[in-house]
Amino acid sequence: MNAAVQPASQLQFSEQLTRRITTATILLFWAAQFGVMTAGRLMTGADDDASFLPPRAIVTVIGIALSFGIADFHRRTRGAALSRRLVLAVVAALVCSVLHAVANFLIFHLFMPIRNWQDASVASYALAVLQWFWAYSALSGLLLSVVYSAEMREYERRAAMLEREAHTAHLRALRYQLNPHFMFNTLNSIASLISTSAVEPAERMVENLSDFLRAGLAIDPNEDIPLAREIELQSLYLAIEAERFPDRLKVAIDVPPEARKALVPSLIIQPIVENAVRHAVAASTTPVTLHIQARVEGGRVDIRVHDTGGNGAAARTKSEGTGVGLRNVAERLAARYGEDCAFAAGPEPDGGFAVRFSIPLERRP
Repeated sequence: MNAAVQPASQLQFSEQLTRRITTATILLFWAAQFGVMTAGRLMTGADDDASFLPPRAIVTVIGIALSFGIADFHRRTRGAALSRRLVLAVVAALVCSVLHAVANFLIFHLFMPIRNWQDASVASYALAVLQWFWAYSALSGLLLSVVYSAEMREYERRAAMLEREAHTAHLRALRYQLNPHFMFNTLNSIASLISTSAVEPAERMVENLSDFLRAGLAIDPNEDIPLAREIELQSLYLAIEAERFPDRLKVAIDVPPEARKALVPSLIIQPIVENAVRHAVAASTTPVTLHIQARVEGGRVDIRVHDTGGNGAAARTKSEGTGVGLRNVAERLAARYGEDCAFAAGPEPDGGFAVRFSIPLERRP
């Protein structure tokens, strides 16, 4: 599951900008190289006339092609350690300097074979390789800096997007700590009980509501808490709803001790349980059992919340089950764990509805 996805247009713009800077760098480098070499030979009085310009221009074009190969090589090694990429940059410079020296000899041999062969020697070739090595090393390092800088900007953008996503999930988590519909229904139920002189149930609801609000509002939405604590909070919430639906809501909790120690995002189950009460229990006239289950296996904790549906949820679909509440859960998990989590929600064959998610197993020291 992706925590955040960068818009395609922004990614394409970043890639295009990097390629433009890379292209400009290569062309300017070789234009300067061609100009400095030509001017230098003329100023030093070397036997260099206009006949040298065509082969030198062809060799320069070959140098440009090799430079684009280096730039592509740097893009393909993205993600590797910078120290390793620096070593690879030097290796690429060495390979290109050898190829360039060979191309230089062959091209000039085509235009002026006799003179080129007279000047040829192992020492002159080694000197040419050494000269081109420094040129290609400088260019390779420059291209690596361009590509690496673009990667760092991309990384910073992605980090900022993840931070914004986490902040959004944080705000939504705060909302689900104190759902206005839940508060309205609870207070309305308390008023109804008081009006019918059902003092003891009203007192229990007030006490449970007080405990739930005190515990829930004291938790940082970005904090991970033991699953046992999360179950306690949901038990308080379900105790309140059980007063509203005494003959319809049945609760079954199956969380073994090893799973209770697992850390989970605070109140991550709250929207799931609330969704089940609203869409299954409240819509049914027959008993509905709400199951909360957790298992630890293979270094992960798997959590499943399942309701039996009752007789009022026949038209309930997967799309209805992935509304604001469950979407908030999925986004919080994505912001917290990135791709290292799984989330699924949908109707069951027996008519109920289940929500499952799997996260890495973490325990508090």
